Amino acid sequence: MENEHQMHVQYAMAKRQLIKSTEMLLGMVTAIVADDHLHDKEIKLLSTWLTEHQEVAQHWPGSLIAMRIHEIMSDGIITEEERTHLLKVLTDFSVNGFADTGSASAEVLQLPINDDAPVTIAGNNVCHTGTFVFGTRSACEQLTQNAGGIPQNSITRKTHVLVVGSLVSRDWVHTSFGRKIQKAAELQLDGVPISIISENRWMQVLSTTQQ
Repeated sequence: MENEHQMHVQYAMAKRQLIKSTEMLLGMVTAIVADDHLHDKEIKLLSTWLTEHQEVAQHWPGSLIAMRIHEIMSDGIITEEERTHLLKVLTDFSVNGFADTGSASAEVLQLPINDDAPVTIAGNNVCHTGTFVFGTRSACEQLTQNAGGIPQNSITRKTHVLVVGSLVSRDWVHTSFGRKIQKAAELQLDGVPISIISENRWMQVLSTTQQ
């Protein structure tokens, strides 16, 4: 029991440190993109910081930023096209209101939802996370099952669709369901074809299926 308690404490400490370091990264990103331009020195600064903070570089969103920077710097040449694309990625992760508050927090991190992706429910493994306007989690899973989908309780490499409830809080990244979203995003980086969609998009797909 004592060893289990120690492991729990160590895990909690590591999680807090990861959150703190991720918030530090987002603060740096926000400050860097504030002038709407990305200099070579700034890209190299982020690259060095992520190399020194591997725990952040291995978890979303740090993993996505690290991957993009590695791709850009792999040939030693930073093209304007690469610079523009990276600026867009970093801007998406920047913290709203940083200039006004001077505070950078992962609490306002944008959800990695892509409602433009083609989605099929029937015959696919579907995981629901968050709080839904439609109803309870079990009610949503039943609706998915009625449409031919296969509800899942957790994210795996066999998951095809992750549906995020509309009633998501600003601090989603720190919530229990935030880990499902992060894991799905990380699997996407590994090439796993998981679609992360909103509750609204899910309802649209279901209504089309029923027609």
